[in-house]
Amino acid sequence: MATAKKLPSGAYRVRVYDKHDGKYHSFTRATKREAERAAQDYLLSADIEAEEGSVLTFHDAAQTYIEARKATLSPTTIHLYEGYLAHSTERFNALRLTEIKPQLVQDWVNELTVSKSPKTVHNMYGFFTAVINYHDVDIRLSKIQLPKKTRKFKRLPTADIVLSTFIGSEIELAVLLAVWGGLRLSEILGVRKCDIEDNVLTINQVMVLVGREVVYKERAKTYTSNRQLTLAEPIMALVRASDRKPNEPLIPFNRDQIYGRFTKAMSAKGYHISFHDLRHINASVMAALGIPDLYAMQRGGWSNTATLKQVYQQTFDDERISVDDKIDRYFCDIYATKYDTKNKKVPKTGT
Repeated sequence: MATAKKLPSGAYRVRVYDKHDGKYHSFTRATKREAERAAQDYLLSADIEAEEGSVLTFHDAAQTYIEARKATLSPTTIHLYEGYLAHSTERFNALRLTEIKPQLVQDWVNELTVSKSPKTVHNMYGFFTAVINYHDVDIRLSKIQLPKKTRKFKRLPTADIVLSTFIGSEIELAVLLAVWGGLRLSEILGVRKCDIEDNVLTINQVMVLVGREVVYKERAKTYTSNRQLTLAEPIMALVRASDRKPNEPLIPFNRDQIYGRFTKAMSAKGYHISFHDLRHINASVMAALGIPDLYAMQRGGWSNTATLKQVYQQTFDDERISVDDKIDRYFCDIYATKYDTKNKKVPKTGT
């Protein structure tokens, strides 16, 4: 055990070498005894952690990590991690943490790449490294090569085509909230009448599926997802016409029912897209209208840099209201050509 040395300040410092991480660590205390005791306690703790790493299997380590994160991660993320542990990390589960070597990890990544998308491989690898880092295991993974993410280009319909397809349909309101308002399906399923005051929607809960269980969460996908959005008159007319109770979900369909009706109607038009693609169409409309990225991200609940997160806390200043009006005029012009709300009864052109 190294001896503490007195510093010019009068305090004592001792440096010790940790064989487990290969680094020197310094401890400064008021007295010599306190400094040496702190160093001794650290080395003892390092030995205990190393011993745990030598006997703890990846499966047990992963379960410990998941349990520790249940208070901070969403139920969907926890469910995803549990799925990874059950179906994707089999080759590690019975191994002790200290038995996992970089080559074994690279072989696993290569195997996943054959059958999984690059995004999925990155997510699974992220879970693996989170478990390893949580238990402070020294595995040199800096040279692990992950598949490169690729951009997929999909033929998307215009907003005009989407609106004309679903005006008068059973899921018209859900579609409008997505393509006009930029809401995610989980956000749409969480909207209640009581979340709308005057014509302002406050998004403060989402509905997600955790396995087969329906779960309502107060926190949306990201910090900036909990936001407010003005609803134009065509949307508000549908809200007022709904017979849903204030605390009931505004949309009377579940995820599968909406998705099935949507994909069937769009496929009939020659477009094979997902409901989530409506958010991409919404973003494209804002880009075409010259909406500044800051306000586009604010409306859609997208997050980016830490600096922008501070701006996201703002809601409706004069320029933001101008942005909302510009987008609403665009969609209202489409509605005016497809549907005269005063003089015509809308046929069910969608589902």
